[in-house]
Order: sequence, then structure tokens, then C-alpha cells
Amino acid sequence: MIRVGQIPYLNCEPFFHGLAPEGIQLCPMHPSAMGPLAQAQELDAAPFSLVQGFDLEDTYEPLGDMGIAVKGPVKSILLYSTVPVQELSDAVIGVTGESATASQLLRLILERRFRVQVREYAGLDSSRLDALLLIGDKALQTHDRVDGFPHRYDLAEEWLRWRGLPFVFALWMVRRSLEPGLKEMLAGRLRRNLAENMARNLRAIADKRPDLGMTAQQVADYLRVFRYVLSGEDFQAIEAFKSDWRSLGAAREAAL
Repeated sequence: MIRVGQIPYLNCEPFFHGLAPEGIQLCPMHPSAMGPLAQAQELDAAPFSLVQGFDLEDTYEPLGDMGIAVKGPVKSILLYSTVPVQELSDAVIGVTGESATASQLLRLILERRFRVQVREYAGLDSSRLDALLLIGDKALQTHDRVDGFPHRYDLAEEWLRWRGLPFVFALWMVRRSLEPGLKEMLAGRLRRNLAENMARNLRAIADKRPDLGMTAQQVADYLRVFRYVLSGEDFQAIEAFKSDWRSLGAAREAAL
């Protein structure tokens, strides 16, 4: 039985909707939970959040060329702010704990692109926030508006404007020690399921998610934005983000 991490967000449904369970145990969880389980050898494969994937490279490898990427606005990685982003120095920003990559992308964009020094990154339940970061289905449910936070920034769009590259939010990875035949089986089934869903099943996926308040056409338009089979440009974007992210950490250490 292959233990596969399953992110419960709409943008992952093209991989998982209708996936036959034979030989696969799906383990639903938020992206941030996957890295620790992989470190404990309790997951065999998953679409790992990019930052967590960097820490798994010794024991996990890419599963084919699959991931979750976008080139331009994504509508589900959103920063809402009380003031323009350039004015967020000394601000308190609420950050979701569901994904490591989104929060690190936010730090990069604020600190490197806009030269903003935030006072504190806090939880979303903090009593006073100058801005807040929402991801996944929670971001989609805002329908581009949060009362009291009139300024909205799509982080994937901001990354494209800054670096001129797509952004890769997750990369499918598999445990290196897993039997090669099982790796091939899983990759093949995911690719076939993805192709079938994108071609024929977007309405069925939309019907499963009435909680989002989106029409079937809106769901289809949203999912068609994603690049689920990664290209050379996407892997270039991964390396660019890795370099920027690591240099940001090095700069922090040097300042201590």
C-alpha cells in the first residue's frame, strides 16, 4: 500500500478526483503537515509544498514532472491589507499555518521586492492585524474581498511581475527507496487521472464543492490556470525561488 498525502484544496482535485484506491492509501491533510510526516517516513508520496520539498531532497525525488504551478494571477494565494503594500513596514501580518511556501513567498515579496520590514508575523486569529495572508479554498471563498482590508495582492502575480517566471507551489515527490515499479505505477495513474479530469470532469469537481460559492464555469476557469505538468520554465522558477529563499535566510543569520 502506497501512502499518498492528499491536499484538500480545490486546486488539487484534478489529481485526486476519482482516483482508484487500489494499492493507494490517501491521507488528507494540509500542506504544512506533510513535511513532518515525510521526515518520519510515514508518507510515500505527495504534492509537497515547495519549501518542505527542499528539505526532503536527500530521501525523496520528483515523481515524474508533476506539480502545481501558475504563471500569473492564481486567486488562491492572497494578501489583504489595510494600506498599500509599500506601507507595511512595522506592520503585524496574519499568516496561515497551512502552507510553508506561501508564507515564505510573502516574506520574499515584502522584504526583497518592496523593501518592507514587518514588525511581526502572527496568527490569523490575532486581535490586531494590518494585513492577512489567505491561501487555498479560504482565499477563494473571499471572492476578492475582505471587509476592512481594501488592498488585495495576488502573490503569484506579484512574483511574475518581479521575477518574470511562473511560481511553483508544490512538487510531486516520492520516497527514493520505494520500489521503482510502484513509482511508475503511481506516476502513471496520477497522469491518467489528471488528463481525464481536466478533459471531462471539471463540472463533477465543481459539484463537490458548493461551499466555495463558485459556478461550475468559475471552477473550470480557475483550474485551467494551473500548470500541473511542469515544463523547463517551471523548474527554472523552482531554482530561482530556492536561491532567493536561501539568500533571505542567510541575510537574516548575518544580521543576528
